[in-house]
This record gives sequence, structure tokens and C-alpha cells, in this order.
Amino acid sequence: MSEEVKSLVEKLITNRKEFFDKTNTLNSDGRRLLNKIIKLVLAEYPELRKLASKTRKNPTLENVIKLADEIRSRVSQEKTNH
Repeated sequence: MSEEVKSLVEKLITNRKEFFDKTNTLNSDGRRLLNKIIKLVLAEYPELRKLASKTRKNPTLENVIKLADEIRSRVSQEKTNH
């Protein structure tokens, strides 16, 4: 699951023209992808619910990057613990 999440997060962040509008807010395709990412992440890391909720309410590039950084951190911690 972690590789899928990591891949989706990278896709969302690296394809800014595809998923963000000119004001750096997620468009409908970006929101759809964000919701998929959040659903997968919360199944494994329910403690990220507050940050995920904040990002859903205000899906700016800054908030998406904060969530992405936290997800990357959790995934890398998981790899070092195994």
C-alpha cells in the first residue's frame, strides 16, 4: 500500500499544471486524486485525520505539500522499521 500512496502523492505534486489551477488550488481532478490518497492514508495512519481534513477544506499547493511531506515521512519511517 505504501508504494501506491507514494506514487500517487508524487503524481499529484509533480503534475501541477494538470491538478492545480492558476491560483495554486486543486482543480476537480486534483481533488479526486487527493481524496483517493487520503482514503488510503487514513486506513493506515488515522492520526493524520486532522491534517487531511484541513487539506480537503483548503486544498492549496502549500497544504497539499504539507500533507505530502507528512505521508512521505510516515512511509520512510515504516521502511526503516521493517
